[in-house]
Amino acid sequence: MAFPFWLAFVFFLALPVSPGEGAPVDPSQADPPEKQEQRNTPWLELHGDYRYLYGKGRFAARTPVNLKKSRWPRTDQDVFLLQRRLRLFPVVHTSQDTQLKFMIEDKRNDKDHTQDHHPTLSRAYLQHENSHTKWELGRFNLYLMDGNVIDKRVDGIRTSFGKNTDPGGRITLFAGQTTGNDNLHRKTGWFALEEKQLGKLNLRSAFLDFRTRQSLPASLPALQQLGLEPGASGTGFDRQQIWTTRLEYQPRDRWLFDLELLGSKGSQGRDGYRERKTGFVAAVTYGELDERKGGTWETWLRYYDQPQSSILYHTMDGDTGFFQRQGFRGWGARMDYVVFPGLVWAIEGFRLQNRKTGPFTRDFREWVLGTSVTAYF
Repeated sequence: MAFPFWLAFVFFLALPVSPGEGAPVDPSQADPPEKQEQRNTPWLELHGDYRYLYGKGRFAARTPVNLKKSRWPRTDQDVFLLQRRLRLFPVVHTSQDTQLKFMIEDKRNDKDHTQDHHPTLSRAYLQHENSHTKWELGRFNLYLMDGNVIDKRVDGIRTSFGKNTDPGGRITLFAGQTTGNDNLHRKTGWFALEEKQLGKLNLRSAFLDFRTRQSLPASLPALQQLGLEPGASGTGFDRQQIWTTRLEYQPRDRWLFDLELLGSKGSQGRDGYRERKTGFVAAVTYGELDERKGGTWETWLRYYDQPQSSILYHTMDGDTGFFQRQGFRGWGARMDYVVFPGLVWAIEGFRLQNRKTGPFTRDFREWVLGTSVTAYF
């Protein structure tokens, strides 16, 4: 049954409205603290963003022309992306500590309209937070650490206890499943995360265990009928277990250095494939980005060396699935600049290649360059 958006908007419009965090606010017009504390509930906060994105990617790979593997010709393909995205974030404050959060999203792909996504309710969840505990229940976005392991919409429950400055640190637990069109594209799992702040050093460690709702089919059935296993040339995992530790060091306000260490186990039953690998992502960030202040900017540089089993849903705009089960290594860079309050221009690029070869794949390379303009309101 389709979601009755008109009914939701009537409900939202019936509530008192406050500008969202994404909207620039004149301090002289803001409510004093004592008035904010006395605000009647429920009340509605509404903000959003509109993004225009252009991207170009070039993908190159070598695969054998026959089973003898005597020749490995290279195949190149260019891919273009021209996308417009509108997101609205209604937040209903039912009390000072409890909120109902929603996201309505509309995506249009001007290069391929079959990829259009008309307005959908992408997030809907209940959040309760006080000084020591936070609970989230429903459909929300799961972004772990720097997004190198998972950045994905999920259905589930997440809770956090304590503060990262407490002796025991801050503990976060999650259980649920990722969203997808069918059980082959949904993963069920859980994770536990601990975070601890030690002066200018922030430490975070997590363990994740996810598996597909339905066992994946064989990657290369024609070859398997000949007794040939796909190995790293195949795609997907039925189960992934991932360990990750991230160290962040901020010597000054504008500088941030971080290193994420990864270990992972992955298996795919019908391919008879298993792997146990380690990897890392190193990054340096400089700048101070504030969407409400024109002229502020931020830039980062990253080096990736990741096994494929360490990735559930990567946050990067490069296509990590292109490398099948070979994993990847390479560079990424990005800069964001606030043209004026509420308008941000960004440019980013990636140069990646396969981390190892498969029996039927080698020399996979990817170059991606993209730019976007985002308006916040």
